[in-house]
Amino acid sequence: MLFLAVFCGFLAEYQLEHTIENQREKKFIRSLFGDVTLDTTALSQIYELRNSRESMLDSLTKLLNSPDRDLHLSQVYFFARHIQRLFPMNFTYNDGTIQQLKNSGNLRLIRNREAAEVIMEYDASVRDMEIIEEREYQYLYLCLPYMYKIFDGLVFEVMEDSAKNVHPPPGAVRLLRSAEATIAEFNAALFSLKIANDANRGRAKTLIAEGEKLLATLQKEYHLK
Repeated sequence: MLFLAVFCGFLAEYQLEHTIENQREKKFIRSLFGDVTLDTTALSQIYELRNSRESMLDSLTKLLNSPDRDLHLSQVYFFARHIQRLFPMNFTYNDGTIQQLKNSGNLRLIRNREAAEVIMEYDASVRDMEIIEEREYQYLYLCLPYMYKIFDGLVFEVMEDSAKNVHPPPGAVRLLRSAEATIAEFNAALFSLKIANDANRGRAKTLIAEGEKLLATLQKEYHLK
């Protein structure tokens, strides 16, 4: 009888622990679902911004090397000013839930193998994007010395309003005297920046698909609504 009582107590304790871990798992999954939903929304916006950035970089290259360049200097300055504005296009990972799972050993709570694999694949893909974004900053730093020899910084200064919105420069503008000798080198650096933007745009598109895959997996395996 004593053995039976101890055994039943053990079963009750095991069942309670199992129930608690099941509840914690569902809590993590719901939180993760919310994080990834925010990620995919942000990535969709970033993808569109990078489409616009590609158009601006192409237009800058075309106009800056055009025989009619002096007729379009206001637009040239406008497109060039956007080169340094990377911050709206950098992805901020909503990784709070995944970090909790990884750092506190709670990843073991995700008992669904398919869900666990998709979660880790998604996390690894986001980390890859962070590396590509860092490379874009390196290419930006390559462009800056040439920009300092082509564009008047005082013009750039008056193009941004108090809300940090960029507008074409007011009135007539000119390039610096050293511009002509620098544009060819700037074109090469600008090409690298275009490549980085294209890589980040492609990565954003891939992450959107992987985020949607993760959301669908979580919905299916955990019956989320």
